[in-house]
Amino acid sequence: MTFLEVIRIYKEKGLPEREALLLIGKIMNKKKEYILAHINEECPEDHLEEIIQLFEKRKNGYPLQYILGEVEFYGRTFYVEEGVLIPRWETEGLVDICKEYIHKYNLKRVLDIGVGSGVIAVTIAVECKSVQVYGTDISHKAISVAQKNAMRYSVDCDFRLGEFAEPFLDVFDNIELIVSNPPYVREGTVIQKELEYEPAEALFAGYDGLNFYREFFKRYNLEGKIVIMEIGDDQGNYLSSLTGGKVLKDLTSKDRYLVIDKLIS
Repeated sequence: MTFLEVIRIYKEKGLPEREALLLIGKIMNKKKEYILAHINEECPEDHLEEIIQLFEKRKNGYPLQYILGEVEFYGRTFYVEEGVLIPRWETEGLVDICKEYIHKYNLKRVLDIGVGSGVIAVTIAVECKSVQVYGTDISHKAISVAQKNAMRYSVDCDFRLGEFAEPFLDVFDNIELIVSNPPYVREGTVIQKELEYEPAEALFAGYDGLNFYREFFKRYNLEGKIVIMEIGDDQGNYLSSLTGGKVLKDLTSKDRYLVIDKLIS
């Protein structure tokens, strides 16, 4: 059976051709361009079974990013694995806003709460060379993956295990910007199949999806700081009222980012 034949069989079953090429490349340790250039060649027998197993796994909803072990974010490739949240395009907008405030106020110390795979923290560290980036997460695996991504891009981020900003209370007064893409999905929400494989604690936050925000804003004195958070598209009015912050929209014109500027300049 040629590569083309096996791709066609699974394309009819609903697997996109691009994904099939990437999955074959994963097994063959080749880029998809190589597979395309050799599309009419026979698929090696010792790889065919592995390829079909991956095709079936993906067809059943297992996230492509977990299979490939990587995800694209802000023009870079980051390592991901099961147990950490897969970053979405909306979160790139969160980084854009952070960069705007970092440059506007010449900020030097940023804390990312709930680092996950580390894409926000590492991207800020790469894009803003003079900034010291801290990060927290309640997941051992997330801290480990974030550290791998920091090493991949040769940046010095300080990641610590713990909830909210608790691991950095010793330097909290010196932190100027807090960023977070926290869990904000309502408990009981019907989610797409792929999301069922992602860590529930990184997605769900109580009956109304607001548990993280309520606890965070109750717990910390944020005078002298800027807070930038991703939010659910129906949470803007409540969070603006709760915090006095402003709500910004994403590229699809949905409420997506909460910005509280209490920096004393």
